[in-house]
Amino acid sequence: MNKQHQNCLPLGSHLHEYVIEEVLGMGTFGITYKARDTHLGMLVVIKEYLPEFFAKRSSDNRVLALSNEALETFEWGRERFLDEAKILAKFRHPNIVRVVRYFKANDTAYFVMDFEEGNTLQSVLLQSTEPLNEASIKDIFTQVLSGLKAVHEQKYLHRDIKPGNIFLREDKTVILIDFGAARLEMPGGGNATVMVTPGYAPVEQYVPDGKQGPWSDIYAVGATLYRCLTSKSPVLSIERMQVIDEDNSDPCPRLLEQASQLGSKDFLETIDWMLSVLPEERPQSVDDVLDAWAGKMRGSKPLSANNDYQPKQAKKNYKILIASTTATLKSAAIQSISGSTFLSERKNSPDFEGGSKMLSKVDMDYGSLNVTDNERILLYGIPSSEHFNSIWEILKKGAIGLLLLIDNGRPNPLGDLENYVELFGEFIDKTGVVIGIVQTERYPLPDIHDYQLHLQKIQFSGRYPPPIMEVDPENHDEMKKILLSLIFHIDPGVKEFDA
Repeated sequence: MNKQHQNCLPLGSHLHEYVIEEVLGMGTFGITYKARDTHLGMLVVIKEYLPEFFAKRSSDNRVLALSNEALETFEWGRERFLDEAKILAKFRHPNIVRVVRYFKANDTAYFVMDFEEGNTLQSVLLQSTEPLNEASIKDIFTQVLSGLKAVHEQKYLHRDIKPGNIFLREDKTVILIDFGAARLEMPGGGNATVMVTPGYAPVEQYVPDGKQGPWSDIYAVGATLYRCLTSKSPVLSIERMQVIDEDNSDPCPRLLEQASQLGSKDFLETIDWMLSVLPEERPQSVDDVLDAWAGKMRGSKPLSANNDYQPKQAKKNYKILIASTTATLKSAAIQSISGSTFLSERKNSPDFEGGSKMLSKVDMDYGSLNVTDNERILLYGIPSSEHFNSIWEILKKGAIGLLLLIDNGRPNPLGDLENYVELFGEFIDKTGVVIGIVQTERYPLPDIHDYQLHLQKIQFSGRYPPPIMEVDPENHDEMKKILLSLIFHIDPGVKEFDA
């Protein structure tokens, strides 16, 4: 790294007998370092809990919650971080990263792992000009599946399998890394913050009450295999489900049909099976996958009799984008609407590969709301301006409109409105927009009439004058009402919805 992030421990810092030598990586929930064990004279990897959304580094290297409100979440997440270490410490498997120690220091938590020489599969794929062949892929993924089987046998799931979390040692052996970051449940009320990697996460990881199991990890393995063969990740699972529901066609064609030259029939058929959108149509265990690769007769096994999972299917999805003048408003809105906030993470996604300005990571809020048995709203928070240009073309695909939240407590809310109308003008012209005014009880001016007049002043060019409503982003009923007003504004045929 050319420039050390302000949240990282300074190089040369001491943690017990360990000395920090290098920053290896930074994620949403923590930082990974290369360090030296001064007692044994050997290199190790240390993972530090530092959730960037609700904690920061102090001048004396302690990790502090950003506010009193964030303290409970920070402390709860710290315990879950240590739980991850305890889970990994149970495994002594050649294909699972080994944890040798965990401890608390600097008001946060750490765990220590073996240092391995090698590269992630992601790095290998980015450096390769040709897709991997079947023999090489099977050699790698037989080991991945061996480690994954051991995880599943202990009733755990990985939940974030992707090329960046598969590590190839120099001796060609393989290990699964980065357990636990894929799902961190939040305290109270059953809400959750879920890290999903678009293209690799199955549909049940996007749905708040989606039932996850071994079949969920198997989808992610299948997506990673697809990436190895085609040099691109599959279409997002939720987009696939939407298109299948509406058009009965899959935007991610079967490998056996689109690229039969890439491998044997059994090999490609198995990957296609793993990538089935519906959970019950995938292999239900690692053994199912290995048997299919071996050419044994396969069939989709039903979920166990005591498993009451019924996949959530929306006959019709309404994809709505949410933008706000402050990130907390956007997250609060999605949280109140869906009961959960989801964060999508891209790290060196093939969709953005190439060029010096390659997007390294985008954090994106996501949520959903079932409005009837047959219709559902999918919500995507528009990311910060630093990532906007890179993600916008993908994000707006299939969206029917925009919910714009304006904070009346900001210095110039009418100016904020004008800036957003200019930024999203082309999109709004083709779809629709609804405007929610926040904090009007505390800051009553400008009022709705002022906003309407200002839209006229700036010559708003949308197809229709947009609905403008006072709204509390933490109030589920108010947020549902404003979303349905947007849908009805665009498509009056949804008037049967109960707002």
